Order: sequence, then structure tokens, then C-alpha cells
Amino acid sequence: MKKIAEKISLLGLSLMLISSFSISSALPQMLVYYKGYPADQVEFLVSIPSFFVVVMLLANGYLVRRLSERQLIVTGLLCVSLAGSFPLFVQAYWLVLLSRAVLGMGLGMINAKAISIISERYSGKERVQMLGLRGSAEVVGGAVFTLAVGQLLRLSWSWSFAIYAFGLVILLAYLVCVPQGPGQTDKHLAQSSQKTPLSLMQWGKVIWLAIISSWTVAISSVLNLRIPFLVSQSGMGTATQASYVLTAQQLTGIVSGMCFAFLLSRLKRHLLLVSCFGLAIALFMMTQVTSLGLLALSDVAVGFFYSIVLTAIFNQLSETIPFAQLNTATAVVLVGCNLGSALSPYLLKAIAMVWDSPKAFLVVLASVCVFIGLVLVFQNTKKEVTHAS
Repeated sequence: MKKIAEKISLLGLSLMLISSFSISSALPQMLVYYKGYPADQVEFLVSIPSFFVVVMLLANGYLVRRLSERQLIVTGLLCVSLAGSFPLFVQAYWLVLLSRAVLGMGLGMINAKAISIISERYSGKERVQMLGLRGSAEVVGGAVFTLAVGQLLRLSWSWSFAIYAFGLVILLAYLVCVPQGPGQTDKHLAQSSQKTPLSLMQWGKVIWLAIISSWTVAISSVLNLRIPFLVSQSGMGTATQASYVLTAQQLTGIVSGMCFAFLLSRLKRHLLLVSCFGLAIALFMMTQVTSLGLLALSDVAVGFFYSIVLTAIFNQLSETIPFAQLNTATAVVLVGCNLGSALSPYLLKAIAMVWDSPKAFLVVLASVCVFIGLVLVFQNTKKEVTHAS
């Protein structure tokens, strides 16, 4: 029972990792409230945490040398809980912006550790299953918080920020159920990774996986920003119904997490490229939808392949990167993830400057997924030829 409680508490650390975009459904109301500010500045309130997650991930090596695992996670969860819920009480734009920055710092503190802690404590089939469940926990958390925001919007847009108070529950579960990590301390791991840095070939692999993860997360972030407007402006439904669509996408992560170990055993190294092509097909489907039901269906498909892609990437890291360098490699990939999230509003603006069409961004997102898939096909074919010779 203690082992199960420990696993649940460790998975709980991932529940709020993508919660910065859970308040996206509040954007239409926030645009009305902050009518004196440009729309992109209001949207920036949603994406700014990602910039500060990146800052904290870049400082990851320094932090793990100075703070223990417990200190890092406790500090991060306190920042998430207190700064995240601050706009519930104060709505002044610049103070909200500051609180969202602190929220990002808190998420950054627990981001890499929430993933690497699983690879550090588990191995073999148990690790693969836990990584799959961790991916599920991340998207389930996003789904539940997005759904909660949809209900809280009935009160006021500021009430949507109350979701971050749940971080205190996660903190309590961690302190009660998770013992100190086995084996080496974080400081020893950091010193070990400094002595044996990543090789040039390992850096190439990690950066390539970071690029894929960056684009994958950018897709999810762009959809979180645009689906509420697609739903309301096209007359498909309301902001609350848009939150249901986003929730459906994220809840698919439960299914993908449960399927991950099975899919990996069948497709092996081809899983990542198959998922990239699946993501592209789902996005192309979305360009053709005319009803809320079809939009939800295509968004669910995006959610499934999104989760598989990210889990496959972190699984590849745990299989190919030595234990001592795993925390560094995970942090680099997470920098990519959060850059994709942070830059998503600017990606939308850049696409609109080149191609002014309501659904042009979907075509661009899908096309890049096809390109990534083709590169992965080439890489896998090259490996097969090398092994054959």
C-alpha cells in the first residue's frame, strides 16, 4: 500500500505541469476585462509562465547542486500554489503578469525532476509503465483543470485561477508519501554529470528530440489559444463548450498512457515516427470540421498522438542516456517543450503575416509534422542499413 501511495504521489507531481494553459478558456472574458491592452498582451498572460519555466530549466544544474530533491519540489509547489492563485484576489494587469512569471518559476523547479525522478527510482518494464502513466497524469491534470476552469468561468474569469490552489494537495501528498530518493543525492548526481558530460553524438540526439518536443508542445499550445475563438467566432458553441473540447483532448492522455507500453512493444523505434504522422493527419482533419462534435473528435486524435510523441521521447532518453546525465538531457528536452509553449502566440502571429486564413495555422502545423516524420523515416532506414551491413 505504501508503494502504491508513493507511486501516486510521484505521478501527482506531473498533474500541474501543463496547467499554465488551462486558463485559456478564460481568454475571451479577459480580453473584455483588459480592453485597454492589445490582444497579444492579454494572450501573453497565458504563455509567459513557459518563458520562466525555460529560465529555471536552464538553471537546473545550479539548482540541483544547491538544493535537495525535497527542497526543490517543495519550493516549486509553493510557488505554483500561491503565485498561481494570486489573480483570484488581485486583477491588476502588471501584478497578474508578475504572478504568472513566479508560477512559471515554480513549474520550472519541479518540471525536470517530475520526469527524471521516475527514471531514477524505477527500471525495466516498471519504468516504461510509470513513464506512460506519468504522461497520462500530465494530460489528465491539464484536462481536469481545464474542465474546472470552464465551470469557474460561470462565476468570473478571475475564479479560473483558483485551480492552482490544488498544488497544496500535491505538496501534502509528496511530503507524506514519498521518502528520500534512493542511492545518490541530487548534489552527487549533479557533480557526476559535470565530470562525465554528454558526448557530441548524445547532444545531437538530445537537441533533435528537444526540437520534436518543442513543435509537439507548440501544437497543443496553439490549439489551446485558438480553439476557444474558433468555437465562439464560428458559432459552434460557447467558451464553456470550448473548454469541454480542450478537456476531451487532454483526457485522451489517459488512454495513450495506458496504451504506451503496448504500442512500444509492437512498434519499437518506429513508434515516434508513426505518432508524428498520426498527429499530422489529425490536424489536417481539423481543417475540414464544421461542427463542435467533429472538432472535438479531431482534437481528441491530436491529444492521443501528442501524448504518445512526448512519452516516446522521454522513454528514448531513459534508454539511451546514461543515468548520470539523464537529468541534464531531460532538462534540455523540457527547455524545448517550454519554448514551444512560450513562443506559440508569436508562431500564430508569424503564420498570420504570411497566410491570412482562419485555419492556415493548422495546415502549417500539420505540414511540419509530416516533415519531422519523413526525417525520422530516413533516420530509421539508415540505422537498418547500418545494422544489415
